[in-house]
Amino acid sequence: MRYFRKENSHDFKFEIDMQAGIKNHKCDICGKSFTRKYVLMRHLDMHGGIKNHKCDTCGKAFSRKGYFKLHLDMHAGVTNHECDICGKAFASKSNLKHHLDKHAGVTNHKCHICGKAFTWKCNLKNHLDRHSGITHHKCDICGKSFTRKYVLMRHLDMHGGIKNHKCDTCGKAFSRKVYFKLHLDMHAGVTNHECDICGKAFASKSNLKHHLDKHAGVTNHKCHICGKAFTWKCNFKNHLDRHSGVTHHKCDVCGKPFKSKGNLKRHLEMHAGIQNHACDICGKAFTQKSDLKLHLYMHASIRNHICEICGKAFIRKYLLERHLDMHASIKNHKCDICGKSFTRKYVLMRHLDMHGGIKNHECDICGKAFSQKVELNLHLEMHAGVTDHKCDICEKTIKSKRALKFHLDMHAGVTNHKCCICGKAISTKGTLKLHLDMHAGVTNHKCDICGKAFIQKSNLNVHLERHAQSQM
Repeated sequence: MRYFRKENSHDFKFEIDMQAGIKNHKCDICGKSFTRKYVLMRHLDMHGGIKNHKCDTCGKAFSRKGYFKLHLDMHAGVTNHECDICGKAFASKSNLKHHLDKHAGVTNHKCHICGKAFTWKCNLKNHLDRHSGITHHKCDICGKSFTRKYVLMRHLDMHGGIKNHKCDTCGKAFSRKVYFKLHLDMHAGVTNHECDICGKAFASKSNLKHHLDKHAGVTNHKCHICGKAFTWKCNFKNHLDRHSGVTHHKCDVCGKPFKSKGNLKRHLEMHAGIQNHACDICGKAFTQKSDLKLHLYMHASIRNHICEICGKAFIRKYLLERHLDMHASIKNHKCDICGKSFTRKYVLMRHLDMHGGIKNHECDICGKAFSQKVELNLHLEMHAGVTDHKCDICEKTIKSKRALKFHLDMHAGVTNHKCCICGKAISTKGTLKLHLDMHAGVTNHKCDICGKAFIQKSNLNVHLERHAQSQM
């Protein structure tokens, strides 16, 4: 005798309903329909926030046992479902399916506000929350809000200084695996994202996006103190640190403070004499790549920042700004010893070296020392007999550009330096000093032959020539 399954059996009916797409069990809260009643009941548990399955490792709770099991597999590192395209493995078949949708470029979830499309529904939901300004998860430390709990948890890791991903090459650690991976790509020289405008390549798409913002002149981060605007938030943060005087990173060698660890690292390379960036034209080497770039601009005579007052051109904008301070006679840095003021702090520091008699720049030929490197360079040109600067008026050759300027002032009758004793006007500061020595009777230059003393070295030289002629 043959037996047949009754067509009105419960399981058979369910199979027929499922194939026909019949969903008789509807949720009164969201309107979603289901084939089976027990599936609707589980769905209602989700609405009611009923999560009976809690993870002992991280405390996360789930409404369904299936999702809880997948979560435990994640903790255990179980990844049985591997992608045939990129090799990435997943704990569940559904996660692999979503991943494959990304490879295929499937974007079925479109935002009705801005039109942006997403592969996954959860990403669209987060995106819509941003549009509506919904941020359910708030950080108790800094007050920053997030649309998703897991993003808040990652953010809290940053506050706690938790950095589990450490680079074996340089020792730098990261709180997130994605940033760690990008860092490793940087070491490996992976730059898959290229700028269509200038050709510069980047390790990540986000870095390329920030770079394109710079090309577009996007400056969304504005300083409320001085009004200066920035393309990147990190630059804006550093700028605010300058206003508040925050300098977290201090040099152990010279004590100079820096706003970022990267700047301190570059500064320490200077102390160590590391100069990895060499000029292909003249061979000069630099500690920082940015300094080499400026140097190459000098070779190419690229000076895009022009002063509207005197027409002088500069390589960098900040150099022009300093120059404009000079025109405006803005001198905020005053010497407590002599009262002289300067436009820049580093010029004041050099000036104080002169007061303190600090002369770190010594000539290897004659042993003469100078407080400033520029003075040593001029002195070395004298030894080498370098006279590249010729006066167009009298055709006299001058040893330096600076000396040529004073010489031309003399031709033009420029007398900015006045003697406080007799009122005589002098063209250069050095000549005024000699003139004041004459008033004071200072005779530092003495003849070794006859003992006669002179105010100026040039007068002593003339005197010695006369001695030499008398002996012939």
